[in-house]
Amino acid sequence: MIEIEDILKVIEHLNKYLRGYYVLGGSWVLYFYRFKYPNFKYPLKTLDIDFVFSLYVRNKRLKLNLQEILEDLGFFPEIERTMTGYSYSTFKGENIDIEFIIEEPAGYKGKILKLDNLNIDATPLPFVGDLLEDIIYAKVEGVEVPLPSPEKFHIHKWIIAQRRQNIPKKQNDLLQGLEILKIADTNKLNELTQKLKGKRKKLYEKSQREVEMLKHTF
Repeated sequence: MIEIEDILKVIEHLNKYLRGYYVLGGSWVLYFYRFKYPNFKYPLKTLDIDFVFSLYVRNKRLKLNLQEILEDLGFFPEIERTMTGYSYSTFKGENIDIEFIIEEPAGYKGKILKLDNLNIDATPLPFVGDLLEDIIYAKVEGVEVPLPSPEKFHIHKWIIAQRRQNIPKKQNDLLQGLEILKIADTNKLNELTQKLKGKRKKLYEKSQREVEMLKHTF
């Protein structure tokens, strides 16, 4: 699909200004892992691609008209009415939709955050900041694509699975987290899981138990 080339163009622009401050999220991460881990293959099951921003992006001194760049590539904002205004956090292409996500500020109850320095909005979500703590890069057609490390992404998948109301989506997160274990460093993963505390620890351990039960259903 030609739009994959367009996604790489978006990444090239962001790398110039925000390297280290954003990462890809969602199922596309598993797709791009193949360029870093050649033996790992995972088919795309959704054409929605998530860009996850650090909260620090709001304070970066830059002026990047990301909306204009996206529109030039054929991605146009899906304007949605929310409790806090109109959201321009999702851009729809012919085959691929782009969604912008950002770390949820403490105590924030709104549905969108405006990023005036990028001329887009982003949807704040809990726990996504964890993905920015250990970024790796996969070179795709000369472009360095930022991805969360397998260890961080595995943990994230099993944490957010327990917050899903949709059962199929929950099971998909659990199974993707299980799949990622194939490329995760066992020692690094053990170290990270031992450091989990509070809500993260409870959610992760609950997913562990549910995955063991799921295994017996296959």
